[in-house]
Amino acid sequence: MSLGRRALVAVVALAWLPPASAQGQAPAPAFRAASEAPSCQAEAGYGPEFGGRRTFLWRPRWLEAIAADPALHEEALSDAVEALSRGPYSVTDKPRALADAGLHDYASIGPYWWPDPVADDGLPYVRRDGVVNPERDGPEFDKSRLRALSEDMRALALGYYLSQDERFAEHAAMLARTWFIDSATRMTPNFDFAQGIPGRVDGRGEGIIEASHLSTIVESLGLLRPSAAFGAQDERALREWYRDFLVWMATSDNGDDEMRKANNHGVFFDFYLAHFALFAGAPDVARNVVAAFPDYRLGVQMDRQGRFFAELGRTRSWHYAHYVVDGAARLATIGECVGLDLWGANLDDGRSLSTARQFLLRYAENPAGWPFPDTDLDAGRIERMRGVSREVLFLWGEDGPVDLDELP
Repeated sequence: MSLGRRALVAVVALAWLPPASAQGQAPAPAFRAASEAPSCQAEAGYGPEFGGRRTFLWRPRWLEAIAADPALHEEALSDAVEALSRGPYSVTDKPRALADAGLHDYASIGPYWWPDPVADDGLPYVRRDGVVNPERDGPEFDKSRLRALSEDMRALALGYYLSQDERFAEHAAMLARTWFIDSATRMTPNFDFAQGIPGRVDGRGEGIIEASHLSTIVESLGLLRPSAAFGAQDERALREWYRDFLVWMATSDNGDDEMRKANNHGVFFDFYLAHFALFAGAPDVARNVVAAFPDYRLGVQMDRQGRFFAELGRTRSWHYAHYVVDGAARLATIGECVGLDLWGANLDDGRSLSTARQFLLRYAENPAGWPFPDTDLDAGRIERMRGVSREVLFLWGEDGPVDLDELP
């Protein structure tokens, strides 16, 4: 193990310590992959059994199913061709840096925060849960740029996988170098100014939820890895960027705040930490996070019926009740890479991820029967609710996606 990797493991292991109530828990059982299926092998991912494609979350069978489906194959290639005309993207595209931030710092505002209509200057912003302020996607902030980068990287990676067309890989390499590597345009590896609230705070732990786009990029980079467009120097620089972001997550005030969240934010914090640790080459960090999850997250957040109560009081309770389980299922998928079976891990009282799945399945066919307040339900958007359900429950299934959006 290199000095850099040893330092990373030590820093994150010391910083990411669950409370005393979660220490000493029974470990998750060992994961046993089906003998005929490629297995995810720690920091190597599926690469050794999948042509060098170093994915962790995107299962080979899902990608093979996309390749075998004529409609999905055509859609993915069309998306890749369109992506060739977009980008590059950079945090330095902001017209100006926010106060106290540098131009290379990622900056965004909380989605549900709006100008105070009573105050002359609108400050401080006030919260309207479930109602997204379109200002967050404006040019002054980086959220829309990072989203566009992740969507294009995903499209280009799928296009390259399906066609071996180096145009897609070369364009993706240019996008990645611009955002992560080139000194004039790279993003500083932190979220110090993510999901700030004008008039209240520059950045919050809640902003780490926007690392979902960074997660998509990790999988895209893995799918693109066989291409000559990404050299050894590029791969080293990208791993170092994610290593530094991982250390920031584990040691910053914002990271500490997010780690302690007893809702979907805490669950996704664990997923991002484990996912980025594998990419950065620190599987021991990922293993520690996965091992602590049943007691530290499920035992605290989920009741015996599989309900995550922190999510059920939201105005978009259907979305958030599924979203938190989505994060847990993604972490369970990562757990396979470090030989731990979160799918089959049970608490002493029998609660498990299967309990959460069974609760969601009660309403999957009939979302109109959902007993909690929900804006989509009130508006009669039943098909939209079914779509949310399919995307989450897909993570348990053996079949390939029927829609590209189901790929996590």
